[in-house]
Amino acid sequence: MKKETRQLFVPIVILFIVLNALFITGKSWLNKYGMSKDVLIIGNLILFAVTIASLYFHVKGFLHKNIQVFFRSVYGALMIKMFVCAAAVIVYAMAAKPNINKPALYICMALYFVYSFMEVRMVFRLLKQKKNNE
Repeated sequence: MKKETRQLFVPIVILFIVLNALFITGKSWLNKYGMSKDVLIIGNLILFAVTIASLYFHVKGFLHKNIQVFFRSVYGALMIKMFVCAAAVIVYAMAAKPNINKPALYICMALYFVYSFMEVRMVFRLLKQKKNNE
């Protein structure tokens, strides 16, 4: 991958690091509101990994000459992201059956939207770069 396309991943990595730092340092604040630090960190890790993989698929599809490859990569990335997140929630719900931490799950759901927003923003940035190079 070119340096310009690698730069697209930097904001997502920074977001991941900042969120983990907040979760680790804000343990007492999280406990005050009944949120599990471990659930938030693991949820953030899963969302980060899935978003990086999804963005990679978007970039690879976007750089291909055939537009159908881009559409397949977008739909494939969306399906992977949805299934991995749904599987993670189901596994967590089964493992922590009576003690499911709903506030932490709601925060993870909000993080899903934040990561998705960042991902779309990076794809639009790639589109803008491609348009300026033509």
